[in-house]
Amino acid sequence: MTRRLAASIVTAAVFGALLCAAPAHAASSTSATQWANGVCSAVQTFGDSVKSTLTGLKGASSLDDATQKAKSGLDDATQQLESSLNDLGKPPTSDGTKAQNAVQSLSKELKNDVSDVEDLLSPPPSTPQEIASTFSQIGSEVQHAVDQVQSTATTLKGLKPNGALKKAFQNSSSCQKLKSEL
Repeated sequence: MTRRLAASIVTAAVFGALLCAAPAHAASSTSATQWANGVCSAVQTFGDSVKSTLTGLKGASSLDDATQKAKSGLDDATQQLESSLNDLGKPPTSDGTKAQNAVQSLSKELKNDVSDVEDLLSPPPSTPQEIASTFSQIGSEVQHAVDQVQSTATTLKGLKPNGALKKAFQNSSSCQKLKSEL
């Protein structure tokens, strides 16, 4: 489960990379760049938090302990992502409302996916059959999250081709860092 969940969460970080995959153009407005940096930073922090949580599970003393650590870590990462994205507000561009709605919707969808995973772990599976079934269901939840991330990235990539926000994502230092780490 840890490898599948980690791989899928890392795929969520692809969201940031997809935003800055096109070649850079002329510099965009500072406000749009700050917003793009904020989105990519929030995604990076979310991915790092999830990876840290999953790495920490190796030291769990029991399945119950691992379950509690996973739920707590995933919940904290999701709350931080949601807060960070909400704090960004709407970018001051003509396509800002569309971008803000897409990012906030993704945040809510990921929060729901984490909640679903937490529900699957309550109570923790105890038999080999329960463990296998739970991991399979978690895999489905993770795939759903990946699909949501890809859909949001498609929406954001579809912003005005020469718009300030799209250029900001392409030129953002945080997005470039995220892209380079993948």
